[in-house]
Amino acid sequence: MTLMRPTGSWDGTRLAHEGFVFADDARLVERVVPFVLEGFRRDEPVLVVAGNRVRSLLAAHLGADLGRLAAFDAAETFWRGGHGTLHAYARDLRDLRRRAPSWRLAAEPVWLAREKGREWSRFEAVANSCLDDVPYYSLCLHDARQVPADVLADVARSHPLTWDGTAPVPQPAYEDPAAVVRALQPPWTDRPGAAAVTPVTTPVAARRRLAAAVPAGHRARRDDVVAAGHELVVNALRVAPWAGLATWTDGDVLVVEVSDDGPGLADQTQGYVPPDPEKGPRGMWLAWSLADDAAVRTGPAGTAVRLFFGA
Repeated sequence: MTLMRPTGSWDGTRLAHEGFVFADDARLVERVVPFVLEGFRRDEPVLVVAGNRVRSLLAAHLGADLGRLAAFDAAETFWRGGHGTLHAYARDLRDLRRRAPSWRLAAEPVWLAREKGREWSRFEAVANSCLDDVPYYSLCLHDARQVPADVLADVARSHPLTWDGTAPVPQPAYEDPAAVVRALQPPWTDRPGAAAVTPVTTPVAARRRLAAAVPAGHRARRDDVVAAGHELVVNALRVAPWAGLATWTDGDVLVVEVSDDGPGLADQTQGYVPPDPEKGPRGMWLAWSLADDAAVRTGPAGTAVRLFFGA
């Protein structure tokens, strides 16, 4: 008889991050119900945040034990864009840490099935580093009947653990978070010839240039464009005597590029990582969160960041 180990050798001191892909209801129940019941036996808070179908299945199989869950919430209400969702997630984890030494979460990011929710794969990857010291087991549920195959491939790249039928095991396709971010960010294409780079030496000059460059179709986003570009220019001027500023449109998307000839970013994931509420820094996080998306190229010869703003 094979003994199932729902969390393997996890000792409750650090993050364990598993991507579980299922294609039928029975496989889901066989994985999640023992995971939940083990948490009850260990007196760990158990949280479930999932779509309606998953919650209905679990409710039917847990019966009276359903009331023992610390949370049983609809995932459909949690999506606030990548930055907003991770920021709220990190805040909730900080609160939990004050109340429990360790806990476990079964979560279904249902938004990955939608085009605008696919950016979450980058944030899932970054969570491996920025939440590494948080003592909980995160069992991420992905329905292969709903989530596209290419997104499921990204799930494998962003989760260190997978399920072998009896215990969590290392995911062979897992990649370093920075590599996942580079691979999944918007493609870096050549700048249009008409998009000349203007050197700026002060944040004030950058704000004026940006405010004047916002086209009529993007006037509603002008404050976001100026504030986000300002943050990037401030960062650039910390490592170089001037920053390069360029703007152009690509269809209905306004692109803002800020570049410098500094030493390059030491951490390419920092625009994705929620800032420490007391210490920061928060400049790149703020810039990323104000834009619809972002891409970066960095190395010893300098850094260029592009922010994308829809109309």
